[in-house]
Amino acid sequence: MWKVILIAIWLGILAFMDIRRRWVPVWFLVVSGIFMTCVSVYKTWQGSIGCAEILWGILPGFMLLLTAVFSKKAGWADGVVLLLLGGMTGFRECTFSFILSMLAISVTSLTLLMIKRVGKNTKIPYLPFLWVGYLAQAALKFAD
Repeated sequence: MWKVILIAIWLGILAFMDIRRRWVPVWFLVVSGIFMTCVSVYKTWQGSIGCAEILWGILPGFMLLLTAVFSKKAGWADGVVLLLLGGMTGFRECTFSFILSMLAISVTSLTLLMIKRVGKNTKIPYLPFLWVGYLAQAALKFAD
């Protein structure tokens, strides 16, 4: 339960920064990355999670990071945050959070386009939707 709360707070801070400033400080990502890497190494050493699960978990973030680098259709920080999230949560939770976030941003974008609040080239911050996707998958996981 604590893991879910701490990750939700972390994503909430990032979402707020993304909405407010349209960027995330590099130092915040570096500190988060060091902390999350240490936790993942400890969990692997302890035996509660395997290296393969962590590697599969970072796959969605790695794919989004490649998209950001090569197509410029996503921010690199979005990919790094999803990469870190996957390292902490594993493949299923990260992928489900990613899918729910893509669904949420798609519905929101389509709605905003239909009511003519945005144009087709308007950039919408992604991290708030990743936060919503993570919260939704956590809620659905606890509902089981």
